[in-house]
Amino acid sequence: MMVRWRPRRTPAPAAARLAVFDSARAVVLDGARGLADLDPPVRRPLAAEFGARALSDRICPAEMADGTVALFALAEHVGSDQADELSRRIESAGRRMADPPRYVLSAALLLALARGGAGQPATSFPRERTPTALAGVFQDMVEWGVRHGASDLHLNVCRDEAESEVRYTLAGRYIAPERFRRMPTALLLDVLAVAWMDIRGGNGAVFDPLAEQQGSLLRQVDGRDITLRWASLAADRGPSVCLRFLERHARPRPASLEALGYRRDQVEQIERVMRSEGGAIVFAGTVGSGKSTTLATLIAGLPPHRKVITLEEPVEYRIEHAVQNTIGRYLDREAHDGYAAKLRALKRSAMTDVLLGEIRDAETGRAFMDLAGSGVNVYTTVHAPSAAGIVDRLASEFVGIPRDFLQTPGILKLLVFQALLPTLCPACAMPAQAHHLARGGTRPAAYWEHWLAGIESAWPCSREALRLRNEAGCGQCRVAQLPELAGYRGRTVAAECLEPGLPRGALVPHVPGRGAMAHAMDKALRGEIDPRDVEVRFMAFETLALREGRLP
Repeated sequence: MMVRWRPRRTPAPAAARLAVFDSARAVVLDGARGLADLDPPVRRPLAAEFGARALSDRICPAEMADGTVALFALAEHVGSDQADELSRRIESAGRRMADPPRYVLSAALLLALARGGAGQPATSFPRERTPTALAGVFQDMVEWGVRHGASDLHLNVCRDEAESEVRYTLAGRYIAPERFRRMPTALLLDVLAVAWMDIRGGNGAVFDPLAEQQGSLLRQVDGRDITLRWASLAADRGPSVCLRFLERHARPRPASLEALGYRRDQVEQIERVMRSEGGAIVFAGTVGSGKSTTLATLIAGLPPHRKVITLEEPVEYRIEHAVQNTIGRYLDREAHDGYAAKLRALKRSAMTDVLLGEIRDAETGRAFMDLAGSGVNVYTTVHAPSAAGIVDRLASEFVGIPRDFLQTPGILKLLVFQALLPTLCPACAMPAQAHHLARGGTRPAAYWEHWLAGIESAWPCSREALRLRNEAGCGQCRVAQLPELAGYRGRTVAAECLEPGLPRGALVPHVPGRGAMAHAMDKALRGEIDPRDVEVRFMAFETLALREGRLP
């Protein structure tokens, strides 16, 4: 058990401020003032000195002003085996434990305390939420995301609750790291208000929780310039802010389409189409499917004698020989003067190839029509559920490109859809057996036996080649105490490429067996992807098996 501690100028008797649980005495500190009023005060964090840097989001040892050492921890970790081991390590090093020896902090306060060694000393932790302290909390969130390879940071404010969400998109999964759990709502709102002060090209002088806002800001992490693309949504419970991480000087990696996961025949098809003059290559996929990475890889492979100009919101990858332009547009205007002026200048720039970052509305749709109709090579992206669905998306009322224009010979020369699927860790992936599938689940082994038989019937394969994710993971795939990623190592593309034909009544011909799902299953049959992930992404296996009566 623990007691809540409100520091006093005159120390209270030990029994009034301490409680005993297990073998540890722990005091719950009431906010930043409680930490600042400790007597003796905190001098500096010692996570690095005692080899506990990896634990500092849960437990952080710190030296007090009298030379003793105390443990500061989240409530659920203050009495853990890890805390006990740290105490033994501290005493083995000849250091004396403080009295009381352990304190409970919120996630935000523990984060700020752990940062004390990298910046200001912990004794300077502010009693109030100063802009400097708030900017430090925001910087910690950014640094964690960049260092762990996250693509997005999500800050979801819940106005009616005391705590709000801090999540990341990491390897395609929407996760909440332990480090930022139980973030106080009031603190997160203040952090967003301070972060917005550095926004460039944003709509609004201050952060407005009741309005949609967008813009970008720059941060440095380990000497790298990181652009954060800000998009906020005024949701019912409170603002939801998504920040996309973009490294300003990053080059597209890997350096080839095959390394991304495209088949050799798909790469040859794309390269052949690119040799033709004029027309558009359009990449489609859902949010976070890697379209921009593939497009940048493609453009980086163009020969240097072709002049490439890009229009992006903002520039995501540095392409060596391209003339790149960041375009900022406001959410509350249909047309933006800077965008229109850039398009007018573009037509007099004698380029051969144009990368148009994304077609998402009528304004970018008109830009696409202007460029594709001028005879230059156009490369762009769109959100669509399949290669064939690209045409429907471009012709939708949201974008408004006439179908007659899209059916004009030479306008659309290649439509590509891609999805990203997690690849299995080769060191710990398990054979596909019914008892493995049933373990820890709600469906019996008999169900999964039928399921595996359905795969064998639908695809020319033997189940011996199939592999499953090991949810326990291993030393090669466990990342940052995130169980959602255990058993996986990286992601790979599953794609389909269609060259539009013009038979009457059909703009895009159907090519059986060459879709993205077939590509994904090829990889599953080689043991690279868990077939359950293919099912989740394409929702086809179980539907097919049920239709044919193979599942109970």
